[in-house]
Amino acid sequence: MNQATGRHANALAWAMAASPALGCTEGEMQLAFAPPPPHSRFGEPHPIVAAVRHLFEQRRSFTGTAAELSDLLRPLLDPRTSPQSPQSVLHHFKKCVLTLADSRIELKFRRLPGGNRIIDLSTEPCDDDFPQNDESSSQNSASPPQPTETEEVPAA
Repeated sequence: MNQATGRHANALAWAMAASPALGCTEGEMQLAFAPPPPHSRFGEPHPIVAAVRHLFEQRRSFTGTAAELSDLLRPLLDPRTSPQSPQSVLHHFKKCVLTLADSRIELKFRRLPGGNRIIDLSTEPCDDDFPQNDESSSQNSASPPQPTETEEVPAA
């Protein structure tokens, strides 16, 4: 049996060991775990993700209505498959929340007091993007984690 390597090595090793019981060969299991080719349909980012990334090349974030977002994204998306109306943009983005999150794009929906619906798009900050400040870190707080005084609990 080949040595499994990579991100899902343990899962691949388990799946290859179980392949006879699952009705497939070890080679088929390896193929199932293999990453898609770089230019395959499945290896490319979702069209919405690609459009939002392109939008983020021009600005750091977006806050606005679905109509405003639709106007910004329309030139970046395929008109045959992309949402055209603000309502379809809103619906499409709601369906893509997890896809965007997987690409570290944060999507929030909110309603203003006047009733306007707002979409917030931003790139999620990575822990590596922030310098560690030991003085302000809650793990390195100057105060002790537990109270210093002990209190006796009366027996019932």
